Amino acid sequence: MPKLICVPAIFFLMVVIGIPEAYAEDIITIIPCSSNHNNPRFFDNPSYYVQKGHQIRWYNADDVNHRIVISTSDAKAVLSDSGIIKSNGSFPFIFNNIGIYHFSSPVYAWMQGNVSVTDDISSVTMTNPKNNVDVQLTWTPAIPRVGQITDFKIIFIDRSTDKNHQHIDYVFSIDSPANKILYQQALHSSWGVEYATYKFNTPGIIIPKITIDAILFQPVEPVEDDFKMSVKA
Repeated sequence: MPKLICVPAIFFLMVVIGIPEAYAEDIITIIPCSSNHNNPRFFDNPSYYVQKGHQIRWYNADDVNHRIVISTSDAKAVLSDSGIIKSNGSFPFIFNNIGIYHFSSPVYAWMQGNVSVTDDISSVTMTNPKNNVDVQLTWTPAIPRVGQITDFKIIFIDRSTDKNHQHIDYVFSIDSPANKILYQQALHSSWGVEYATYKFNTPGIIIPKITIDAILFQPVEPVEDDFKMSVKA
């Protein structure tokens, strides 16, 4: 029988392959065909941040086994080795100390990423039963200053399963109190965790908004969740 070859293609990302465990969990997904160095991406989020004392789970959505090694930022000291992560399996690790950490595959050298661990973080979950999907927005720094880059993390949660929800079409915007759009991105979330960054130019109360437009490739009546944060001068 001829050997099957994993060819990167957009339709691979459209297959629903078992949602990882846990409610609003911090998950880094090893995406399909990551073992092929020609794949456009190898992790859904190669740069991740998390609160001190929280766990990140590496979830293998590929159809081959993987292995993840977590080390210090200079990659000189190994903190943990996952061993074999089978397809649809996962590997958890709790980050107890503030700092920047490196994760990589000892088998596939092109699979690398970083985790930033911080205490300067804020997180809010909006419950909206209309489409049965909650939205958690996290940002760091917790109270950014003008001129400082703010990292945002969006997690979509399936209310019926308490798990991260795959395949969400959404719009993320940052609005001023006068409803002026300062930033906007419209994307498809394959694995339920998304990122954005923004540098604020003026202080005051800012309104980040997340609107869901489609779920599992089916359009839905748009539902907007409004958040609130402060920016210092």
